[in-house]
Amino acid sequence: MVVEEMIADPDCSVVCVREIQKSLTLSAKKLIEAKIVAFGVSHLFRVLKTHIERIDGSGMCIFQGMQDHTADSVKSLEGFKIAWVEEAQSLSQRSLDLLRPTIRAAGSQIWFTWNPRRRGDPVEKLLRSGKGKREDAIVVRANYTDNPFLPVELLCEAKDDLENNPDGFGHTWLGEYENIGSKVVIPAAWIRSAIGLAQDLGLEITGKKYAALDVAGGEEGGDENAMARRKGLELTKLSTWNGLDTAITTQKTARIAVNEGIDEVYYDSVSVGEGVTGEWASMGRRGEQPDNMQFFPWSGGDAVLNPEERVEPTNPESPLNKNQYHNLKAQGWFSLRKRFENAHKARNGKPFDADHMISIHPEIEDLELLEEELSQPQHKPSGKGKTMVDKQPDGAASPNRGDATMMVFFPVQRLRPTAQVFL
Repeated sequence: MVVEEMIADPDCSVVCVREIQKSLTLSAKKLIEAKIVAFGVSHLFRVLKTHIERIDGSGMCIFQGMQDHTADSVKSLEGFKIAWVEEAQSLSQRSLDLLRPTIRAAGSQIWFTWNPRRRGDPVEKLLRSGKGKREDAIVVRANYTDNPFLPVELLCEAKDDLENNPDGFGHTWLGEYENIGSKVVIPAAWIRSAIGLAQDLGLEITGKKYAALDVAGGEEGGDENAMARRKGLELTKLSTWNGLDTAITTQKTARIAVNEGIDEVYYDSVSVGEGVTGEWASMGRRGEQPDNMQFFPWSGGDAVLNPEERVEPTNPESPLNKNQYHNLKAQGWFSLRKRFENAHKARNGKPFDADHMISIHPEIEDLELLEEELSQPQHKPSGKGKTMVDKQPDGAASPNRGDATMMVFFPVQRLRPTAQVFL
């Protein structure tokens, strides 16, 4: 594209920038030189040691590191029509703030190419965050699956990573956020393996129905209720709606459950979820609770379930639940992780136990958002060395869909304040 623009307009100047550029060997200069030769247009360019000039015009292509610029020196780029930011995931907020108002000539453009690293990277916040999507920007997600010229060797590498390095596969090959230190609880590749798994394996969906509700934080928008439904091994439905108030949310959840033949509903009872506890009790006093339906509070801060049992019951070397997990939230997310791991193994032709895996119905609403939220939580050690789960790393939004899915596959009944039974 750089070469084509400079061919079409002999006066077009392009700056190729990185956050740090220690030498031209680390820039795109050699790649652009190769394209000039490949296109057979060497007679239109003068390739010099530090830059490339357009013959019969004033256009040039230069290569610079943004970290070397100051507020004064960056003014030298004001006349450039195109700025191509390579490895834009590494661009600092300072550099972005310097560059954006500088490339301002009529018809000018800034091109960013990057492999997403973290949700909080400045380029992510500028172009892909929920509040930062711009009407004057075009964002294209392109992966190896879109490349018609993909070498067989690279395809083999991708398949090998998918099988043997699922923690790193999504970032390396699909432009997903980086799993720093493999701390993501559920790798994105495992989640994709579960989508449509029961249908693809010809499994009959049987078993009990459950529902789980992650309660929104307010009625002004911004946060949503998420209600997940499950039958046996399959996540069958997942719907979201505006926060409203907890009374309306409770009543709506009960109606959905009745219509779908569900008599057990689990809900996040912490904070705003206390409103569900109150409204469910009020419905009982008013005689409005559906027959045989029960709402069970689910609190992630509770102590672990079955504390004296081992994390892997068949492995005598496995730690006890009480020694492994900081709280019920961590135990629930890692139980869900195990289901996805088994789903990934089944997808790849390995023996499986349908009772201990998960299948996601392929027609679930906002499936991409569900995938993103399920792969968002990360784990870390507590001060006592137990596993904790951070659901909102880098200031990400609360994964409402993910939480509802976790609860519906880890339904803990609190029948009495001191008793818990796992179903």
